[in-house]
Amino acid sequence: MLVVEVDLTGLRASKRAERSTKGYFSGERGATGRQLVKASAPGYGEVIFSELRPGNTNSCEVLKRTIEEVERVLESSRHQRKRTIVRLDGGFGTDENINWLIWRGYQLLVKGYGGTRAGKLAKSVPEGGWHEGPTEGQQLGIPAAPPRYARKTKTVVRRWSDAKGKLYTDYLITTLADLSADEIAKLYDGRAGMEADIKGDKRGLGIEKRRKRSFHAQEALVLLAQLAHNLIAHFKRWFLGGSGAQKLGVERLLREILALPAEARVGKRGRGRRLLVKLPELHPWAEALAHGVEARFPPGGWRTILRKI
Repeated sequence: MLVVEVDLTGLRASKRAERSTKGYFSGERGATGRQLVKASAPGYGEVIFSELRPGNTNSCEVLKRTIEEVERVLESSRHQRKRTIVRLDGGFGTDENINWLIWRGYQLLVKGYGGTRAGKLAKSVPEGGWHEGPTEGQQLGIPAAPPRYARKTKTVVRRWSDAKGKLYTDYLITTLADLSADEIAKLYDGRAGMEADIKGDKRGLGIEKRRKRSFHAQEALVLLAQLAHNLIAHFKRWFLGGSGAQKLGVERLLREILALPAEARVGKRGRGRRLLVKLPELHPWAEALAHGVEARFPPGGWRTILRKI
């Protein structure tokens, strides 16, 4: 099944920049900027759709338009939506959004909206109904009276304590009712990969450092970053597949692989061409690149030499 994730992240900008307003920016009170909504397919490491929004935009109000754009890009039919899992953070998990996704035929795994409801659901779990989850220190339980939606769903409550002993609770809602509570929690934990990708794009592709006063100029940079992200994802699968470098994120790939010093010479060999690639033998990723050259191109016309350059 195809997993589609949607997230909203803040991009800081001057208060004089176009459509830059106060909003939620992680760890920064009173900050101004814009919001970036992204839809991605984590199984492929690619961004499907991205759009820049004013700084006071919240998650709930962007979900429907984002999913409609994903459908347009993927040309997805209702049959394909049945094989698509939409995985969302709590900011998107209102009852209205959940029912809207169900009516459109999607499978879903969503963290529910609202801490008050999470507390009530946790109280409805029998004390003997809690068990240790896949994450250390986290307990899972099935509430006695879960919320009801337009289709059969399963609700799992999670609780954990911080270092000071403060108790936290949240709840997960999914249409994948055949999964166990542990499987549901583990599947949701996969969202951490998208959050890491967003950080990698901010640091590696500089989408937050390159700040434009014009809203449309900033949006153009966002779209160029999306193109760069997808080209890098394709490069990892096509050229670095099977090597340890395939697991690198965008930031490390740009810093350690694409910035690797090398020499390339092209010459004729009979009727064809011959490429000679020289890589620094002591570089930790030199062998991964050499493997990529030899595996992706005809062995007679390509040679990779590891030596000091």
